[in-house]
Amino acid sequence: MIFTQILVSALMALNLVLNNLGWTVVLMTVIIKLLLLPLILPSMKSAGKMRQLQPKLQKLTKQYGGDKQRLAKEQMKLYTSAGVNPMSGCLPQILQIAVLILFYSSFQKLISFSTGGIGVDELNRFLFDGLKVEPGFAMNTNFLGTDLAVTPSGAISSGLLANMILPLMLLVGSGALQFWGAKLTMPDIKGSDETAYTKATPEKGDDMQAALRNQSLYMMPLMTIFIGFKFSVGILLYWFINSAMVVVQQMLVGKIKK
Repeated sequence: MIFTQILVSALMALNLVLNNLGWTVVLMTVIIKLLLLPLILPSMKSAGKMRQLQPKLQKLTKQYGGDKQRLAKEQMKLYTSAGVNPMSGCLPQILQIAVLILFYSSFQKLISFSTGGIGVDELNRFLFDGLKVEPGFAMNTNFLGTDLAVTPSGAISSGLLANMILPLMLLVGSGALQFWGAKLTMPDIKGSDETAYTKATPEKGDDMQAALRNQSLYMMPLMTIFIGFKFSVGILLYWFINSAMVVVQQMLVGKIKK
């Protein structure tokens, strides 16, 4: 409740300045990513190191694949020598999902108010003193000619091309950015894809892991597009800006490492 109140109040404060909920979402997304950067950056650097270690890990699997204990020991030695925590790469994903859920819950309060789903009293329950609104208050939910409350499925149902352009651009763009971001985190194996490389190893467990990673490269963006059909344009806008910043962060971290 307190986190929702903080984010709803922050969104309202920016909206009062910008007088447009769409640009409020854009700016809030950037602010959230910058605030989380000190927490995520070490994990992204560690994940980048893990990516560069993949060829060495594959060699260890090929060499010690028949001896699970020896393989685990050699892998841990490699992690230690490189200063890498193999679990650190999970943090950005966990934070991203947690913030998405929180943002969705908070943004929906404002959208529900703008569409008449909740009244002034209900909205004010989620606003700090000084930000509470009076009866008759209205928010500008029009962003680049599209209502932020519209969903892609609703836009298509309307049959109007003008209503479909922005929702579909955000939807497909988010999927493309997610694919790009996932591509940047794929194991650094030159001259061959990962599944071809792992076929040379005696154990088949790594073959399955490599296949799953390659499948997720395509499945996650497709799932994003599929699920996103039910999300409002405001949420898709958040996801698009968030995905774009993830790609930029990954590229910058990669350059810093080099």
